[in-house]
Amino acid sequence: MCLPALYANAAGADGITCPAEHIDEYAVVRYVHDGDTVRLRDGRRIRLIGINAPELAIDDRPAQAMATDARDALRAAISARGNRVGLVFGEQREDHYGRTLAHLFGPDGDNLQAGLLEQGLAATLTIPPNDSFSDCYRQAEHTARCKRSGLWSLPGFASTTSTALESGASGFRLVNAEVRHVSRSAKGVWLRLSGGLLVGIRTADLADFDENELLALKGKSIRVRGWLQPKKHGEEHDIRFYMRIRHPAALEIQPADSGAKC
Repeated sequence: MCLPALYANAAGADGITCPAEHIDEYAVVRYVHDGDTVRLRDGRRIRLIGINAPELAIDDRPAQAMATDARDALRAAISARGNRVGLVFGEQREDHYGRTLAHLFGPDGDNLQAGLLEQGLAATLTIPPNDSFSDCYRQAEHTARCKRSGLWSLPGFASTTSTALESGASGFRLVNAEVRHVSRSAKGVWLRLSGGLLVGIRTADLADFDENELLALKGKSIRVRGWLQPKKHGEEHDIRFYMRIRHPAALEIQPADSGAKC
């Protein structure tokens, strides 16, 4: 899907700009890899904090829907600003791939992540301790969801049920499921969901959650987002998939009235 009319306005038509109180550094972008990764002129790779964009094709893996749109939208937004961006670094400065973690801003202060989210070309992803702008990014995503923009127009993007997950499914997913059982151990809180999906909130991440609310989730319908992993050999036979979530933004309780919110 081409969205040329939207490319130049990555701040979002509804004015959800998610402004920064300060800019840590200004830099020049040399290359846009995809919808959430760019390379600077000095060689640093920047992974955009707070979002996850669809993956481009690599090796034998085909591109995900709208991956090219997301990349082109970010590329055009940066190009329209003379390839110059402001960086606001995360509290955690690098990821395990050695990429620098940062929020990107145009010279006029507009937040480029918010623009992609509002166009529906990325989904929110909050990984502590880098949770600045999380609430604002969720608002931008909510706008796209209500308008069924971009990814939110795709059948199944946000409505995949755990029972419908194909064998071996993996990667970033939004999954709807019913909580069948909740348990607590020294390693964290574990949600056993319908369809054989086990969701783990490890002890190190529990400080951001209301543990009592987690323990009261049994019987409720929820939506979780994160990286889906197929069951590993030797695990319990009724567990087909595992997903670790690290922030409350990755878990939504679904309303009883499906039309109550977007």
